Amino acid sequence: MNKHYIWNVIGWLVIVLLAVLTIPNMSKLVADKGQITVPSNYQSTEATNMQKKWGRSQRGTTAVVVVFSNGNTALTSDQNKQIDKTIKRIKNHEDQYQIRSMTAASDSSTAASQLISKDKSTQLLQLNVRKSSSHSITSIRDQITQLAKTDGVKTYLTGADVLNQDFSDATQAGVQKTEIIAAIFIFLVLWLVFRSPVTPLFSLLTVGVSVITSISVVANLVDRFNFPFSNFTQVFIVIVLFGIGTDYNILLYNEFRERLANGQDRYSATKEAIKIGGRTVLYSGLSVLIGMSVLGFANFSLYRSAVGIAVGVVVLLAVLLTLNPFFMAICGPHMFWPVKKFSGEGDSRLWHGMAKHAMIRPVITLIVAGIVFIPLALASHGTLDYDDTVEIGNNVPAKQGLRVVQKHFSKGTAEPTTIYIQSDHKLNNEKSLLLIDRLTKQLQNADGVKTVASVTQPGGKAIKQLYVRNQMSSVTTGLVKAQKGVNKVNKGLKSANSQLSKEDVSGSVKKAQKLATGAKQVSDGTKTLQTGISQVTTGVSQMNTSVAGATSSSQQAKLAQLEAALPQLNAAIQELSAQVNSSASGSTSGVTSGLTNIGSSAQDIKSQLQKVQGLVSSASASSGNGYATAVQAFSSAGAPLSATQKAVLQSVMKQQASAQASLLASVKSSLSQVATDTSNIGTSTTNVASQLQTLQGTTSQLQSSVATLAQKSNVVLPGAATALSSASSQTSEISSKLGSLSGAMFTINNKMPALVSGASQVAAGNQTMAEQLASMNKKLTKMRSRLSAATTGLSSVSSGVGTANTYLKGLQKSAAAETFYIPKKSINSGSFKQSMDTYMSPNHKLTKLTVVLKDDPSSAAAMARLPKLEKIVNGSLQGTSLSGAKVAFGGNTSQTNDTSAMASSDFTRTVIIMLAGIFVALMVVTRSLVQPIVIEGILLVAYSGALTLVHWLVKPILGTNMLTWNTPFFTFVMLISLGVDYSIFLMRKYRESLHEPGATSDKMLHAATVIGTVVISAGIILSGTFAALIPSGVMTLIQIALAVILGIVLLIILLPIVMPAVMKITYPYPYSKMGQATASTDDDQPQTRRQQK
Repeated sequence: MNKHYIWNVIGWLVIVLLAVLTIPNMSKLVADKGQITVPSNYQSTEATNMQKKWGRSQRGTTAVVVVFSNGNTALTSDQNKQIDKTIKRIKNHEDQYQIRSMTAASDSSTAASQLISKDKSTQLLQLNVRKSSSHSITSIRDQITQLAKTDGVKTYLTGADVLNQDFSDATQAGVQKTEIIAAIFIFLVLWLVFRSPVTPLFSLLTVGVSVITSISVVANLVDRFNFPFSNFTQVFIVIVLFGIGTDYNILLYNEFRERLANGQDRYSATKEAIKIGGRTVLYSGLSVLIGMSVLGFANFSLYRSAVGIAVGVVVLLAVLLTLNPFFMAICGPHMFWPVKKFSGEGDSRLWHGMAKHAMIRPVITLIVAGIVFIPLALASHGTLDYDDTVEIGNNVPAKQGLRVVQKHFSKGTAEPTTIYIQSDHKLNNEKSLLLIDRLTKQLQNADGVKTVASVTQPGGKAIKQLYVRNQMSSVTTGLVKAQKGVNKVNKGLKSANSQLSKEDVSGSVKKAQKLATGAKQVSDGTKTLQTGISQVTTGVSQMNTSVAGATSSSQQAKLAQLEAALPQLNAAIQELSAQVNSSASGSTSGVTSGLTNIGSSAQDIKSQLQKVQGLVSSASASSGNGYATAVQAFSSAGAPLSATQKAVLQSVMKQQASAQASLLASVKSSLSQVATDTSNIGTSTTNVASQLQTLQGTTSQLQSSVATLAQKSNVVLPGAATALSSASSQTSEISSKLGSLSGAMFTINNKMPALVSGASQVAAGNQTMAEQLASMNKKLTKMRSRLSAATTGLSSVSSGVGTANTYLKGLQKSAAAETFYIPKKSINSGSFKQSMDTYMSPNHKLTKLTVVLKDDPSSAAAMARLPKLEKIVNGSLQGTSLSGAKVAFGGNTSQTNDTSAMASSDFTRTVIIMLAGIFVALMVVTRSLVQPIVIEGILLVAYSGALTLVHWLVKPILGTNMLTWNTPFFTFVMLISLGVDYSIFLMRKYRESLHEPGATSDKMLHAATVIGTVVISAGIILSGTFAALIPSGVMTLIQIALAVILGIVLLIILLPIVMPAVMKITYPYPYSKMGQATASTDDDQPQTRRQQK
C-alpha cells in the first residue's frame, strides 16, 4: 500500500478534528450574518440607515409586538386588569431587557384606537428593543415571551425579526432532519445498488468528512471575513455534498469493482479507478465548482451566498480523491462484502431503448420532444410568493400572533410601511408641518391604504383643532360676538353724544361770565365800602373824643351829619350782603349743575370708549386671523381649486382685508381723538370743579363776613343814629353810644381788608372759571363732532365684520378649510410635543409616516402599491421646501419589494454568468461547441418544465397557489450545476470509445447503455437526498426538493433522447482523424478495458 494513503487519512483526521473544534455557533451566525440584504441604493436600506440616525429610541432596535387575545370574544374587565399588570411588569423591567420604548393602549386615546381591535378581543403592546450580538433576536424572543405571559389571556410575541428568526430556526431544524434522513436513504440505496451493507458506510464516511469540514470552513470564513452567507447556505452544502458526493462515489466504486472483476489486484485496481473514474469526477466536480463559484459575482446577497457550495465542492473532491484510494487499497474486494463475484457496470435497458429509437429517426425525435417538453417549459410559473411566513409552521407562536393581528386588525397592522423624509432643515415649523399633513391626507386617500399616521395626525385621524375649519368656526363665532359688541358700544356712544348735545354748556358759560361780573362788582363795592367805613370809623372816633369834651355848635353839626350818614352806611352794608348772597347762590348753582352733567357724560364716554376699543381690537384681531387663516388655506389647499380660482379668491380677500383694515384704522383714530378730548374735558372739568370748590369756600367766607357786618351794623348804626337824634339832652349817652359805635366801627373796619381780599379772590376765581368753561365748551363741540364720526365708523365696522363673517362661513364649507394650520407657539405645546417626539427625530430634520396597508405586507398586491405611494410622495413634495428631501420606504413591504426587484434583476444576470461558466467547462470536457449548447438547452428545458410541474402540484399537495420567491433560483442552481454531471458522465463515457473504429451512433448508443445505470442510480440518490428536505416543513425547501426531483426525472428522459439524436445529426460519419488524435491523447485507457468494451 502506498504510504501517502496513510498520510491522507492522518491529515483528514486532523482536519476534521480542527473543524469540529473551531466551528462557530451556526444559529448565532445565521442570526447575525445570515439575513438577506440589498444594496445601499435601495429604498429599504436607505430607510434602515435613516432609522439609525433617529436616536436612541430607534437606533439599533427591533420592533416587536406583544399580542393579547381572547379569541373572538371581547376581553373581560378581569382580563384587561391582568393585561395592565403585565404591561406594568414589562415597564418595570425596561432597563433589564433593554426596552428602548413602548407604546400601550393605556397611554392615550390615540394609542387605544390603534392598539385595541374594534371587537375588543385583541390588544397590542408595541416595543422597541435593542438588538446586538450579545442581545440576539433569540434572546429577545425568549425573554419578552416569558415576561409577557398573562394569566387567562392568550399571549403571543411577533414581529418581522422574530418571524425571520423562527424561519432561521426552522431551517436549522430542517438541516438536522435532512442530514439524518439523507444518510439513511443513501445507505439503503447504496445497499441495493452494490448489494452490500459495507459499501454505503465508506461513501457516507467520506461524504460526512467533506460535509463537516466544508461547513466549518465556510462558517469560519463568514465569521472572520464576512463570506457570503444565508439561511440556506448550510442546508444546501449538506444536500449538494451528499447528493453529488454519493454520485461520484458510485462512479468511483463502479470503476474499482470493474477493475476487480477484470482480475486486477486491489492496488492496481485502485490506481486505475482513480485515474479513469477520478478524471470524470474531476471534470464533473469542476463544472459544478465553476457554476457555483461564478455566483460570487451576483449582486444579491442571497444569490451570492450559494458560493459557499463551491467551497464544499472543493473539499468534497479533495476528500473523495484522497480518502477513497485508502479504503480501496486497504479493503479491496471486502468493500463490497458479502459479494464475491464481481461484474462490470450493468447495462441500462431503458436508456439503450430510448437512445436507439432516437437515433433511428433523430429529426422526428427532436420534433416530438420539442412538442412535448418545450410548451411545458414555456408555461407560466405563476406569481411568486414573497411572504416568508409561509416558511414557518402554523404551530409557531410568532406566526399565530401575526395571524391574530391580521384577523382582528388590518393585515398590515403588525408590519406597517414606514416612509422616512429627511430634510436639510428643521421640520418643526408651520410650513413644513402643513406639507407633511397634506402628504398624509393624500396617502390616506390612496387605494389599498388603511391608515396613515404622522406628526400632524398621530392617531391616523385629523386633530380637528389644528385645521382651518375648526379654527374658522372660532373666528366666525368671535366675529359675531365682536359685531354685537360693536353695535352695543356704538349705541352707547350715540346715547352719550345725545346727552352731551342736550347739555346747555353755552348757558353755563354765560352764567359763569355773569357771576364773574357780579363778583367784580362786589369786589369793587367792598373796596368802596372799606373806604367809607374807614372814614366813618375815623369820624366816629373823633366825634367821640369831641363829645366827651363839649358839644359846640360845630360838633352839633357834625353829629347831625353823622346821624344822617349812619342809616346810609347801614343800608349800603345790607345791600352788599344781599348782593353777595344772590350772586354766590344763583350763579354757582347753575354752573355746578352743568359741570356735574358734563362730568357724568365724560365718565360714560370714557367707559364706552374702553369697551369699544377692546371690541374693535378684538374684531380687528379676529378679522385679521380669519383672513390670514383663509389666505393660508387657499395658498396651501390646492387640490380642489384651480390656479385662477385661487388668484381671484386671494385678490378678493386682500381687498376685503385692506378695506377692513383701513376702516378699523380710521375708527381707531377717531376713538383715539375722542379719548383725548374726553381726557382733556375731564381735566378741564376737574380744574373748573376745583376752582369752583375754592370759589365756593371763599364766597362762603365772604358771605359769612358780610352777614356778620350787616348784623352788627343793623344793631349799632340804628342805635347810634337814635342816640344822635337826642344829642342835645343826652350828651353823656351820646358819648357812651359813640364809644360803642366807635368800637364797633373799629371792629368792622379791621375786618374789611379780609372782606375785600375775599371779594377779590371770588371775582378772580369766577373769571377763571368762566374762561375754563368757555374752553371746555369748545372741546365738547369738537368731541361731539368726533363722536359722530366714530359712531359712523363703528357702523361701517359692524357692517364689514358681518360681511367678512358671511364670507368666512362660506369659506369654512369649502375644501380649503381642510388645511392644517398650527400657530408657532403651539408647536412645542404638551400634546403636540408628544407627537413630535414620536414622529420626528431629536434634531427635527427627519420625520416618518406610518402607513398601514389593507393587503398582506408581503403580498404582490401590497408591493404593487409602493410605486404608486412613492409617486404620491414625490408629487406632493415637488416644488415645495421639501422638494430636495430624501425619501425612503421602510418596513416589511418595502424590504420585500426591494428583494423582489433585486432578485428579479439579478436572477437574469446570475443565470447568464452561471451558464457561461458551465458552457466553458463543457467545452473543455466535450471538446465541442454544439454539445455544450445542446446540453445547456436540455438543462434549461428540464429546469423550466420542473417549475411548471411544481406550480401545478403545490395547490393539491402543499395547499398554496404560488411558488416561493427563492424557489426558481435555487432550483436553477441545483439542477443546472448537478444535472450537468449526468451529461458529463454520458459524454465522458462516449469519449472513452472515440479511439475505437465504428460509427458515432454506435459509440453513442454504447455510452448511453453503459452509463444509464450510473445516471439513473445517481438520479435516484440525488432525488432521495433532496426528498429529505420535505420533512423540514420549510416551504421553500419542499418546493425546491420537488422541483429538483422532477427536473432529474426530466433530465433522465431527455438526455438519452436528445443527445443521441443530436449526435446522429451532427456526426453522421465516423469520428474524424482530429477527433481520433484528440481521443488518443485525452483517454489513455488500458487495453484490457478497451477489449472488454
